[in-house]
Amino acid sequence: MTETCFRMKGTTLTSIVLEVLDFEPDNFEAQLSQKVASAPQFFTRSSLILHLIKPLSATEFELLVALCRRLQLQPMAVKGEVAELKPTINDLGLADVSQSKFTDSTLRSQKTAQSAEVKSESTTNSDAESAQSQNNEPAAPAKAEAISPPAVATLKPAKVINRPVRSGQQVYAEGSDLVVTASVSEGAELLADGNIHIYGTLRGRALAGVKGNTGARVFCQSLDAELISIAGQFIMHETVKGECWKKPAQVFLEEETLRIEPLA
Repeated sequence: MTETCFRMKGTTLTSIVLEVLDFEPDNFEAQLSQKVASAPQFFTRSSLILHLIKPLSATEFELLVALCRRLQLQPMAVKGEVAELKPTINDLGLADVSQSKFTDSTLRSQKTAQSAEVKSESTTNSDAESAQSQNNEPAAPAKAEAISPPAVATLKPAKVINRPVRSGQQVYAEGSDLVVTASVSEGAELLADGNIHIYGTLRGRALAGVKGNTGARVFCQSLDAELISIAGQFIMHETVKGECWKKPAQVFLEEETLRIEPLA
């Protein structure tokens, strides 16, 4: 009997979503180079999802991908305005995830322009209109459907780590809070669908609410993080080095802006 050669498993990866608002090669490269240089340890060799807000030609798209690779970013997928780019996407070895049902719990710049909300138009009752046209009588009002309250996600018991999280390690608390009773080294990464609690020094990356929980928070006894993210919004080390640097602190999201406050 032939032994199993491989297994397939689902996983959670931290990827950067690069929203391409306008692509003028020289200007785009200058701005992206500056961003990468601000935190090279974080951005270098990071996986990248390209989100095309506007259509690009095949030549422009190839130039965009080459530019990202030249800056040591790793484009792996693309979404958005890609209808005319499918052959080029395949040729470049990327995946088209435009139709994938995933949320951008990945990292996005707080300076990215917010897309306008599109209000869906209410549909008419076609059967009622048909009856009205045939019988020339007013259609009976449609019965209001009972609206169920949104389901509240139930978190699992917290995942507790009783040892230091070393550089290069990744810990993910799926569907729960994450509690680390020791310190988190530079280059380590914590992810949780809920809150993150660190009873030591946070030097690595902490990403709370990775599936979109905007009420999630990060708590630590000593704040010295490379990066902190709540529901996709993030701040880098240069922002962290403020009033609460190397002090007990909490980080939370308020009106789409991350705030850092001392722990009382």
